[in-house]
Amino acid sequence: MTSTSSTLAGIEAAIAHDEAALAGYRSSLARREAKGHGAVQAHELVRTVERRLAMLRERQQIAEATEGPGRSGSPEGRHP
Repeated sequence: MTSTSSTLAGIEAAIAHDEAALAGYRSSLARREAKGHGAVQAHELVRTVERRLAMLRERQQIAEATEGPGRSGSPEGRHP
């Protein structure tokens, strides 16, 4: 595995983690709003994770472009 593909795997894992966290925060936000509770902190958590996901997706695109076609991390796919 190349450092780019290991970086890409790490980014993908972070995206999956943050997507799950975002779903939880959105659910919590909806419950708080439905009960008429203050939701400022929940809104901020949602916005923070959305910004982080945008950054991670941008990094993912860069890592994918850097790895390029045929560079799966296997010896056969590596270019000199």
